Amino acid sequence: MQQQFSKTALILCCAFIFLTGIFYYPKWEQKGTEATISWDVSGYYWYLPAIFLYKDLKQLRFADSILKKYQPTPDFQQAYRHPSGTYVLKYSMGQAVMFAPFFFIGHVYALLTAFPDDGFSLPYQMAIGLGMLVYSFIGLWVLRKTLLLYFTDKAVAATLLVIVFATNYLNYAAIDAAMTHNTLFTLYSCLLYCTICFYRSPGWRMAVGMGACMGLLVLIRPTEMLSVLIPMAWGYQKGWLFMRRNGRYFLLAALLVFLITGLQLVYWKSVTGTWLFYSYGNQGFDWLHPQFVNGLFSYRAGWLVYTPAMLLVIPGCWFLFKKKRAIALWLLVFFILFMYGCFSWAQWWYAGSMGQRAMIQCYPVLAFPLAALFERTRLQSLIGVLLAGFIMLCVLYNLWLTHQAHKGGLFKAGEMTKAYFWSVLGRLEVPAQTAFLLDNPEKYTGDTSHPLKKSILYNGEQQLVSYAGTEEYAVPVNPQVKWLQGIFLVSTPEKEWTVWKMPQAVMKFYKEDVLIKTAFVRISRVLGNGETASMYVDAQNTSGANRITLSVWNAGSDQPTIVRRIGIKYY
Repeated sequence: MQQQFSKTALILCCAFIFLTGIFYYPKWEQKGTEATISWDVSGYYWYLPAIFLYKDLKQLRFADSILKKYQPTPDFQQAYRHPSGTYVLKYSMGQAVMFAPFFFIGHVYALLTAFPDDGFSLPYQMAIGLGMLVYSFIGLWVLRKTLLLYFTDKAVAATLLVIVFATNYLNYAAIDAAMTHNTLFTLYSCLLYCTICFYRSPGWRMAVGMGACMGLLVLIRPTEMLSVLIPMAWGYQKGWLFMRRNGRYFLLAALLVFLITGLQLVYWKSVTGTWLFYSYGNQGFDWLHPQFVNGLFSYRAGWLVYTPAMLLVIPGCWFLFKKKRAIALWLLVFFILFMYGCFSWAQWWYAGSMGQRAMIQCYPVLAFPLAALFERTRLQSLIGVLLAGFIMLCVLYNLWLTHQAHKGGLFKAGEMTKAYFWSVLGRLEVPAQTAFLLDNPEKYTGDTSHPLKKSILYNGEQQLVSYAGTEEYAVPVNPQVKWLQGIFLVSTPEKEWTVWKMPQAVMKFYKEDVLIKTAFVRISRVLGNGETASMYVDAQNTSGANRITLSVWNAGSDQPTIVRRIGIKYY
């Protein structure tokens, strides 16, 4: 009967991940940029077909045919052309190493069936997708074993349930599992377990485990070199004498780290002629301006906005400090440095991320303060009841977010605004033009049936092609008018799906000849193929503008936009 709660919780978590990944949203059944091997994942994966199928790691001549047939990305984003003439893959190879067993399973299946053995057909997509679910199960299983070394069975059970059901780990363990964060979560769980076991009973097996985990962590994501702080946390407790006596084991672990990460150095040397190469082009870190506030609290991708359950880490740290002071201090140092690296990335919102996906691999570390909190909280107490209520709200919120990120469509990764967030929160459907709040946070909510004035500025038919726009139709404005609404009747024969290319309806405010404000909406957010509809741009005249202009701009789309009418209403 011992440990029955955590065992039941583990089974429940794994079953829910399995059902979500297999039945709710199996990504391997999706096409193009929604498939398992798409976007960043295709970049991680590119090593495997390049080496084992096409024998072309330097020129990647197969890229054009794969992009044309499977469309994992709109264009070739997986590698950069080096001045020497070779291609350099953008991402390091660690995730490809983790993919490898399942890649070979998919390849054998493709060879035995009628599916193309080209590395991207259904058997490969399915094998990678199912393989990543296996890593999810391993990570949770090891995390449970690790936490049970320090905490009660019930506290461990609660911790597992919160991580899976109440945080964005669910999405990256079950649906977007082929991203690196799921694999890194598992490796951190294993590193913690190997480290604790090693310091309890030093030996070569756990030393190999520590070295292999740290090597793979860095090979997947070089910034995970911070993982060395985890063995240091436990080493600090044991003291210098312990480390001196077991120096051979530490040397073995260090050698493994060097050999594993050296694979990347060998690759760079073979394709660029240099041992070290920065493959991210003009993307990088801004170490002097980490975005802590945005990273934690912004509506665009704030970690605590989209994973509020992790607020429980704050009181949990206090209880962990009282239970294991040395571990708590080191893990706090690790967490702060981890956040610093995470939020120093120039694109701190991490593009198509559900919340802060780069924080997920830190969850095994944060499981310690969570478990410390649950261990010290009695469910029968008022605090326990409030805690349970908060967790249930977080679970419902996380399930809603996960659904909206995939099937519901209301969560717009990397584009969320405060106005849009509060307009869609908890809803399953909203009016189509609510999407305009992603571009323009202002919306007139008064009586629209009796405007102060209405003017038609253009009435006809103009067809706009890429980077073309109408003239700016100007009208004077009484500075006392508080609200204006631009009206645009437009058609799109073919919908533009790429956000930055979408045509825009634009309203500009001028005070004398100085531009003081611009409001716009992206027309294709609500307009589908062959549709004609009126678009509205609402804006307050808070700066005393005395002139406005209205126009439509086709921002880079190859699809034409037809402008039929432009008008203005005053409120």
